[in-house]
Amino acid sequence: GCMVNGKLYPFGHIERTDDCYTCNCSEGRMECCSLFHTPISYNKEKCKVVFNKKRCDYDVVQKDDPSKECFVYSRV
Repeated sequence: GCMVNGKLYPFGHIERTDDCYTCNCSEGRMECCSLFHTPISYNKEKCKVVFNKKRCDYDVVQKDDPSKECFVYSRV
């Protein structure tokens, strides 16, 4: 298998690791891609970025009231 951040996964396709990556594991090789997109364009004065591990994505919320989402113009 393949070791990812201290956890052993079996050979083959890994749909989702504990830290939100999808991977292909083969003998001598492992390729992974993130399942999340990082917000880069939003109101940085009023908003903050919080990682949502359940959804494997970033939430951008108001600093004063984290229950309210902020508009994100672009992600990478």
